[in-house]
Amino acid sequence: MNINFIEPNRAFPNGYLEINDARIIWKNFAGRGDRFNREGDRNFHLVVPTQEDCDALLNDKNEYGDSWNVKIKPAREEGDVPFMHMLVKVKFNNRGPNVYLVPCSKEEYIAKKKAGNAPNQVALDADTIGCLDDIDILSVDMDIRPYDDTLPNGSSFRTAYLSGMRVYQRVDRFAADDEYFFDR
Repeated sequence: MNINFIEPNRAFPNGYLEINDARIIWKNFAGRGDRFNREGDRNFHLVVPTQEDCDALLNDKNEYGDSWNVKIKPAREEGDVPFMHMLVKVKFNNRGPNVYLVPCSKEEYIAKKKAGNAPNQVALDADTIGCLDDIDILSVDMDIRPYDDTLPNGSSFRTAYLSGMRVYQRVDRFAADDEYFFDR
C-alpha cells in the first residue's frame, strides 16, 4: 500500500489521503444492517499493513489534535505485526464518491491501456455499489477525505469518508473468456 498525504486545497480544505494498492475488508457497500452496522450505513475497513503507515496516519492530526481513527489489535504471535485497520464511510451526495470497477488486475489494466485496448471500467452509483460486497477484489486505489468536527459537549473527532475509488476485480477464467464482459 502506498499513502500520499495531499495538502489542503480549494477542493479539499482539509486535504485528503491518496492510497494506491490497498486491501479492504469487512465490506458493507450495500448498507445492510447487521450486528456491526446500522441499516443504511455504507462502509468498509482499510487494512493498514505496516507500522510505518499506521504511525503516519496517527501523526497526521487535525486542528483539534485528532488523527485518523486507526484501530490496532495486538499481534497473535510474538514478533508479528499487529492487525491495523481504519473504518471508511461511504456516503453518496452531489460530490461523489466516484467509484469504478475494473474487471482485471491493475497491472493488466495499465498494460492494456498503454496498448490502447483497456477494458471498460464500470461506474458504480448508490444503486449498484452493493455489488462490491460480493466480488473478489484484487486491489483498490482510493482517495479518502477527512471530516473534522466537534460535538456539543466539546469533544472533537475525525471521520474518514470515501471520495473516489477504482476497484480491480479478480475475474475467473470463464468470465474472462466472455468478450461481452470486457467490451460492453
